[in-house]
Amino acid sequence: MSARRDATALAIRDALVRHVRAYGAQPSTARITLLHEVHETWRPVLCRAPGGEPLHRDDLAVYRELARSRALHAFPFADFRAGFEVAHTAGLRACLAVAEPGESVQPVAFTAWGVRELPRVLDVVTESYLDVHRSRGNAPAARALLLDALLAGRAPGPESDAGHLVVVFRPRERGAAVAAGTTAAVERLLGERSGLLWRGGPATGELLVTVPVESTLQRAREVARDLAVDLAGAWRSRLHAAEAFGASPAEVPAALREARRTLRLVTALPDAGDRPYREDDLLVELAVARQPDVRLRLTRLLEPLDRGPDLRRTLESLLACGLDRQRTAAALHLHRRSLAYRLGRIRELTGLDPATPHGIQVLRAALCAARLDALPE
Repeated sequence: MSARRDATALAIRDALVRHVRAYGAQPSTARITLLHEVHETWRPVLCRAPGGEPLHRDDLAVYRELARSRALHAFPFADFRAGFEVAHTAGLRACLAVAEPGESVQPVAFTAWGVRELPRVLDVVTESYLDVHRSRGNAPAARALLLDALLAGRAPGPESDAGHLVVVFRPRERGAAVAAGTTAAVERLLGERSGLLWRGGPATGELLVTVPVESTLQRAREVARDLAVDLAGAWRSRLHAAEAFGASPAEVPAALREARRTLRLVTALPDAGDRPYREDDLLVELAVARQPDVRLRLTRLLEPLDRGPDLRRTLESLLACGLDRQRTAAALHLHRRSLAYRLGRIRELTGLDPATPHGIQVLRAALCAARLDALPE
């Protein structure tokens, strides 16, 4: 392989240009520089791989410097990382090309060495690339990259053990038109709070925010609650919100999955408040969601309500108004007697009295079950 160093470097360069979008988009004059970089990064491989030695600390310096250069020139991080995988594959092909017929020891040894060492190289280039962006503060490109790192379970800053509260927001009226200036207002609001990382917003219909736990988890939750109120004003919409805590960067991906799972339950609530919910707040709804047979039986309880005008909507409004009949009547533009008549019909048709704790609890669970079935997974 050492004897074919130049040919191997050329093969790697050509593979990068063919298979990695950002390299292929570079002008042809840049390919001379790229070939030189391939030579520099391939040199430690040729030095250590034949003997099965791990890359030394000094060997990794060339990868750090290349990552720094790519970050400073705004080279797309995903393409940069992908380039190392493409280079490894092209190098393995070169190894196979020079192997004698029937010889498998060298290709197998090189493959095993690459499986062991490539993750180390990717860790080094990722950290070096991130370091450049950490120094650039809250610029959009830096923020996006740091959030990508966090959602992949990596620390977005030196505080590698710090936890993060993951909060997901969605408007209650999905698909509603976004007023002019709304996105800019949301961006300004988020930018005023230090330490937040975010993605999405009014234009995408979902906003993901991570809140660093700098002192206590309770304080981070207070920040999330205040943010929910302020965002609703900037977004000009009532919002559904859910949160989950990752005690370390490695736990953040699981926290995001939990927050989105919780948000689906929140969306099904007929009486969701204007705050971020936790999974522990919705244990009954979570149990219903996990039991298809129970969900079906609850949903069927509501079927008789379709015989009367707006009975289901009346029940939803009653819950949304905190069981306050005066507020419910006003929300539905009804006289209180008309509301009482409708609630009486709900009792007659379902056998459940919305004026009793048991009746309203079961009816609420039935509404949640019906809404869950209408939501995408």
